[in-house]
Amino acid sequence: MQQNTYSRQMWHIAVPAIITNISVPLLGLVDTFIMGHLPDPRYLGAIALGAMMISILFNSVNFLRMATTGLTAQAHGREDKTGIPRLYLRAALLALGIGALFILIQWPLAQAIFSISKASSDIEALAAQYFTIRIWGAPFALLNFAAVGWLLGLHKAKEALWVQLLLNVSNICFNILFVYGMGMDVEGVALGTVLAEFIAGLFALYLISRHCRRSYSISLWGAGAREDLFDKVAFMKLFALNRDIFLRTACLTGSMAAFTLLGAGMGKQILAANALLMNIQMITSYGLDGFAQAAEVLVGKEVGRKSRSGLRTVVIVSSKWALVTAAVFSLVYFLFGNQIINALTNLPDVRATAEIYLIWVIVLPLISIWCFQFDGIFIGATAGKYMRNGMVTSTLLYALSLYFLLPVWGNHGLWFSYSFFLLMRGVTLALHYPKIEAAAGHPVAAS
Repeated sequence: MQQNTYSRQMWHIAVPAIITNISVPLLGLVDTFIMGHLPDPRYLGAIALGAMMISILFNSVNFLRMATTGLTAQAHGREDKTGIPRLYLRAALLALGIGALFILIQWPLAQAIFSISKASSDIEALAAQYFTIRIWGAPFALLNFAAVGWLLGLHKAKEALWVQLLLNVSNICFNILFVYGMGMDVEGVALGTVLAEFIAGLFALYLISRHCRRSYSISLWGAGAREDLFDKVAFMKLFALNRDIFLRTACLTGSMAAFTLLGAGMGKQILAANALLMNIQMITSYGLDGFAQAAEVLVGKEVGRKSRSGLRTVVIVSSKWALVTAAVFSLVYFLFGNQIINALTNLPDVRATAEIYLIWVIVLPLISIWCFQFDGIFIGATAGKYMRNGMVTSTLLYALSLYFLLPVWGNHGLWFSYSFFLLMRGVTLALHYPKIEAAAGHPVAAS
């Protein structure tokens, strides 16, 4: 009976989260589709390189979403109604500050990335155009991270879905307008994304302000929400958790960047094919992350309640359905992988190259499910230290695999190393899971 209750709660969060998450790589697929039907693969390669540069920055501070979800879910479990609005305000202040910093240091950041890129000069020039436009959306993109994390932590997955759908639908419309309507290429895709991030950011602020008034009878901008906003203990807790998740995410984005940069050194066809296949893999990861995010919310709530039995039930229920969904993804790619590739590009050489490496996209869902799921569990428990240590270990093993296999197997060695990296992320966290259960009955500090 208890499992059925948690199953309903899990699906209530997971379904909107899955739709929200899948809309993110679907947006990347739209960009891939648009660039993949331009007359030269350099446009597709430039989008891959430019998007990787932005991902390095934005994903490195994805702790704004993760930490906010875990802390908010725990506050929700404790019924800490006065602390919940402050959690968003603290995260929003960090988001705006970091976003402004990215804009200020954009030039040295771009130069540092291009200095290690092995892409051709024409691809780098187009990628630079993309980057210098996209970076202006940083404050709004990071505000959206904090907003979505806060909404998920309060079981408001549908509202988080509305924010993401507005972002993606407006982005697609802007991209079509700028590329097909105004004859732009990569700069049109970048400008469309910046405008969409601005619109979504304003909408998220409206939803959060409305929720604070209705649920807590408090104005998000009023004196009640600002009281103890800069409390030293609360900020130290936030910074400590963000530090650990930042280091974890920095290793992750660095590993993803290495994948793109090493592929770029193998030529335009490999770079374009890998970008296409990685977009498909992103559908898998973002889709399965819906179950991980449900685990974040429900685990956080049970930790807030100090319920070990509830924690274990949440883990079992969410992991069971996540594994089933991973198997469905693998089956779909096995049956329809070639058709998906053909729909994404009409370039014969890119199609042929992508089909050679499709097998990795087919097997990855069953490999990667465990790292996504354990990430959700550990985020909900705000156990950033274990996530940091596990990611560092996995990244070192990834580097060793690349060192030995890349010269021998080429792009197959690159995909094998990436798969091994995902596998080890799951294994290292699984080894620490008993500590999460052991600590579940201990009191959690207030916000």
